Amino acid sequence: MLFQRINRTDAETVFTIVYNISAATVTAGYPVVWDITSPDGVSVSKPATATLSCLVGIATSDIANSAYGKVQVYGYKASAYVTNNVTTAIAAGNILIPVDAAWTLAYGAASDGKSGLVYAAESFATATTTLLAAANKKVFIRCL
Repeated sequence: MLFQRINRTDAETVFTIVYNISAATVTAGYPVVWDITSPDGVSVSKPATATLSCLVGIATSDIANSAYGKVQVYGYKASAYVTNNVTTAIAAGNILIPVDAAWTLAYGAASDGKSGLVYAAESFATATTTLLAAANKKVFIRCL
């Protein structure tokens, strides 16, 4: 793990190195989850139903398939990929959870069993159509 040196003007952050086995490039800002098919504590993939509670953190830069890369596991992050919906606006402080079969985070209820790892640090209005929007938004990560 990489712990940032203390600096009064920078938010505290912690990173870990992971190995991408998702069969696709993980783009910076995408959430990743631990691989559960043959767990080794390093391999990560795209969120899926069985791994939504295995969130590792948010990619800090693009990670090619079958390559190592850095993921932020703690602290403020200025750009994580978040999806809104047509009924509930996201407010700063809301819990965000990984989305099944998607590279995004979305609004999550507090009693969903996947809660408390990522929080919205800014608002995101509801989508205007059934085609949900996704954008990079500010978040606070607590996956450590």
